[in-house]
Amino acid sequence: MDQVLDKEKVASQATSDLANKVSQNTQKEIGAVVDGLIAERKHWEQNEFASSNQRKYQILQNCYVLNKSMAGVSSEKLALKRAFNKYCEERGFKFKDSTHLMYKVVACVFGEQNKRRVSSYAKALRIAAEKRIGSLDIPKFLTEAGGIEELRREASAKVSVKDKAKLGLPLMASPALGVVQSDALNAVFDEAAYDGAVLLMSTREVDGSFQVKHLIQSGVLVTSALAHLPTLLKDKEALKAEEAKAANDEQARSKAVDQALAA
Repeated sequence: MDQVLDKEKVASQATSDLANKVSQNTQKEIGAVVDGLIAERKHWEQNEFASSNQRKYQILQNCYVLNKSMAGVSSEKLALKRAFNKYCEERGFKFKDSTHLMYKVVACVFGEQNKRRVSSYAKALRIAAEKRIGSLDIPKFLTEAGGIEELRREASAKVSVKDKAKLGLPLMASPALGVVQSDALNAVFDEAAYDGAVLLMSTREVDGSFQVKHLIQSGVLVTSALAHLPTLLKDKEALKAEEAKAANDEQARSKAVDQALAA
């Protein structure tokens, strides 16, 4: 029992060390982090594949940490993401612009010989991210969920896009960001096709204004946009909370420095 606890303690420490290392990484060093994860994956496959799902979960845990270190809009995270994308490019990966960052990380570590496996692993980690699972709890989360395939099946059985769109439609009652009205827009608007929302595609001009170029009422596109709206707003709120916490932490550090200097 003590040996198991010791192994878990070492794994947790290794994950914390990886998080710290990635957060302090330069663009040159990000490749070394991924190379290390690839080496871990190869060792697991060659020596532990048949007997240790736990080791696989620890490698996926580190993939989760790496993704989390790059996911965001801060200058540090964007620099890491650019370095990582460069690393992928140099090793021959050809991802689409729309490819999720989590898939890229898992594909780099596990290789794309079995894309279905990569997709399943990435999907499981994305579910963990959606549930706000902490990095140190990933192995426990995957184990208690019944494994990767069970999570994948659960995700496949979730609500349809149309059902998700129903959750997004009430959010259209939010306060307006702006109001636009014109005869040209009303001329292309189809009242019979209206079901509570339309898409307005615009450009952003140098003077700060937005020019509406197209009005879209395609059922598929509107439904898809409404289905994604709750997640987009949740991510936006999470980002605001993260930025506010960072600002408060910086303010607290500055106050501590000022107090130390005044002492």
